Amino acid sequence: MIKNFFKIVMYLASFLVAAAIVVFLVVKIVNIDKTGEVPLLEGKSLTEAEELLSKRQLILKIEGRKSNNEIREDHIINQNIGPGEDVRIGTEVGVFVSSGPEMYTMPSFEDQALNDAKLTLVNLGIKIRKITWVHSDTVEKGWIIAQRPLPGNIESNEINFLVSLGHYAVSYKCPAFVNMTTEDARMLAKELGVKLNEKEEGGRVIDQKPAPGTIINKGDPVEVVLGRGWGMWF
Repeated sequence: MIKNFFKIVMYLASFLVAAAIVVFLVVKIVNIDKTGEVPLLEGKSLTEAEELLSKRQLILKIEGRKSNNEIREDHIINQNIGPGEDVRIGTEVGVFVSSGPEMYTMPSFEDQALNDAKLTLVNLGIKIRKITWVHSDTVEKGWIIAQRPLPGNIESNEINFLVSLGHYAVSYKCPAFVNMTTEDARMLAKELGVKLNEKEEGGRVIDQKPAPGTIINKGDPVEVVLGRGWGMWF
């Protein structure tokens, strides 16, 4: 009786073990064929993406990081398996993650010629968005007065310039420098903002170009010939 009882117990135990193995294999086979739908991950944070994939028994895989001016840092730019696709559970879904906007190093261009600045900007990959021209009595024509944004690290690849048109155009009749002393002629030219080009030597102006009364602009050159003048013996 006891031997028969132990035999029955052994047979029963063997049956249970075999049944467990069969159940395990069936579950394994079923799970291999089981699929999950890939969710939309673009624009989601890494935490959100991982939670969405975990619910579907899928795995998040970061393929790399790229700068992006529209997608915030640590948010997903794109995914290698499109949303709505069915894949086996345990499948890795690759994503590219944003490292934030691309940063540019903006140098200082103030007190530089606009043409020189343009060459530098081409090398830096920065574009001129707008140029505003204004008159200036202190900054030479074609030179940069101010810039926005200011020098430093910036997110935009565009810049605005305030550029000089030079001094305001001021017109008047050329005065008569003839018979003036050299010092008086220099003082008058300085007050009018004209450039006095002196020829020869002497203490008095004996000739000039253009002639008195000719319309000239501020900054124009006036040529004067120096000499002893009338009534001077030395």
